[in-house]
Amino acid sequence: MLEIRRLNQYYGGSHILRSVDLTVPSGELTVLLGRNGVGKTTLLKCLMGVVPVQCGDICWQGQNLQNLAPHKRVAAGLGYVPQGREIFPRLTVEENLLIGAASRRSPRSIPNHIYALFPVLRDMRGRRGGDLSGGQQQQLAIGRALMSEPALLILDEPTEGIQPSIISDIGRTLRRLVREYGMTVLLVEQFYDFAEGLADHYAVLERGAVVAQGAGSAMASDGVRQMIAI
Repeated sequence: MLEIRRLNQYYGGSHILRSVDLTVPSGELTVLLGRNGVGKTTLLKCLMGVVPVQCGDICWQGQNLQNLAPHKRVAAGLGYVPQGREIFPRLTVEENLLIGAASRRSPRSIPNHIYALFPVLRDMRGRRGGDLSGGQQQQLAIGRALMSEPALLILDEPTEGIQPSIISDIGRTLRRLVREYGMTVLLVEQFYDFAEGLADHYAVLERGAVVAQGAGSAMASDGVRQMIAI
């Protein structure tokens, strides 16, 4: 279980995250929703140690992560798929995947389950990452994160700029990771229909604070679509 308690973060004089409290249950998919600029990406960067926090606690499986460097958080079981994918365009698909396993002992090959989840990566393993379509790059970014064998997969808006057919594929893959692999998933998303179709749990972030949370099955009755409407 991931537990975030009274997390605060500032950029200069701006209070970005305001006493954020959030619980992400193990073995389930939690969706974090909110409008642009409310602090969703900042929260994920705080979880990974990329951005320091002013105060608060981030606990994963009983371990406080606050003093751990980003690479040690990966070794502790956190996998991160950043917004915009951030794959290495000049490296091949296979090289990108192997980089994702840097926290493990010198992997020399890609596990079969990565290619089973994303068959297109096997077909294109010798191609440079920059030559892939946006949807293929997103699958590569997820595959790269899975190479570290995470127990918690954190994704920042994986549907952004992706064609509908690939969005559906990504959704099915995330459900498989939860149901078949027992993975915990924290998904930041603005695409309401995609989020509602996947969520076991949801939380809504507004002005840097969690203002609503509950079961994924209650998103419609709780009026979540209206909360995040622009």
